[in-house]
Amino acid sequence: MEPVNLHKSYSAMNENLADQFDKAGVKRSFTVPYIDGQKTEDHVKAVGQAAAMSGGLSKNLVSTYHRGSGNGWGSGHGETVGHNGDKLTETLIPKNDEHAQKSIKAAQTHLNNIKSLLPKDDPTVKEAQGQLDLVKKNDGAGMNLLHFGVFLQQILNAPMQAIAQAHSGSKDGGHAPHLRAPNRTAEPAAPEAPAAGDQAAPEQVSAAAPEAPQAPAAPQAAPAPPPAQGQ
Repeated sequence: MEPVNLHKSYSAMNENLADQFDKAGVKRSFTVPYIDGQKTEDHVKAVGQAAAMSGGLSKNLVSTYHRGSGNGWGSGHGETVGHNGDKLTETLIPKNDEHAQKSIKAAQTHLNNIKSLLPKDDPTVKEAQGQLDLVKKNDGAGMNLLHFGVFLQQILNAPMQAIAQAHSGSKDGGHAPHLRAPNRTAEPAAPEAPAAGDQAAPEQVSAAAPEAPQAPAAPQAAPAPPPAQGQ
């Protein structure tokens, strides 16, 4: 049985979202690759500079991940990308969209990994699962891409905070890195991208508690998912 790796499933969810946006025809505003050995703060600075040339962070939805085809967490095989919020808002998810289905599946895998490391009746997991089940009913059909992307990222904030609180520092030296939630601190104005090289995991924009992943800033908040079509 493969061990739980929160870093891997977190990156996979973000990579699937970025791919979904690309496949829907929304061009990237910027792409900032990770660099082996680069300090986290240097990558974050580079992301801020790239975003500034594309309307700023508030005008883009940011996704950050290590590529599944690369060497994974701790390597330079990844990137932080931005997609224009207005263009995402204009693009609706069609029925039975395979790319939306892949993103939802990746979010479910990440939630399952969190669930396996928390008490059975953890309330944050129950709430996140309930919201994810709603969007599963029609695979997000009818939602625009901005709301869909922010929705998937934000519903996992509370479970990630819970896993950080449950496992970080609960034994001498802390838990193995792959069992920890991506390490973050609040960053009000810029996305914390996953660190390149052997740096700690990056931040994403939005207010969330320390040690929990945070959803990237978006031009507007994500609404609740629409009911399944036909209801």
